[in-house]
Amino acid sequence: MPEKSCSNKQHRSPGRAIIYILIIILGMFLISMVIVFSRTDPQEIYEKNANLRLEVLNGCGVDRLALRVTNLLRKRGFNVVKIGDTRDQDFDETVVLERGQDNMANAKYFAKQFGCKNVDKDIDQALYIDITVIIGKDYKKIFTDVEKEF
Repeated sequence: MPEKSCSNKQHRSPGRAIIYILIIILGMFLISMVIVFSRTDPQEIYEKNANLRLEVLNGCGVDRLALRVTNLLRKRGFNVVKIGDTRDQDFDETVVLERGQDNMANAKYFAKQFGCKNVDKDIDQALYIDITVIIGKDYKKIFTDVEKEF
């Protein structure tokens, strides 16, 4: 009688491989679903930006800088309602000031969009402005495309 040389281990191996492949495919599917559902719609971002009223102030003395930054912000959908210069033109760093909410949600949102670390609040409801942006000498780091304007 011929002896069978197949062991149980050899019979289970193809089944395990198929299970591992299915687990990997399922994992990739779940990861892709998380990525799709966590992505923010660009139209939602644009609408959120449009609802923020901004004041842009040049605080570093570079000629026409507030206007150039305003153009960049408007391209991203922000509603810039006031442009000007600060009295002192010696701001080393850009500052984002919350003007409307104590929790500083608007200023934090804006600062996150541009990587600005200086966020503070100076609530003044009478200004009808949500955020004041004071542009400092670090403007090239914060508003990277500003040199392309004009």
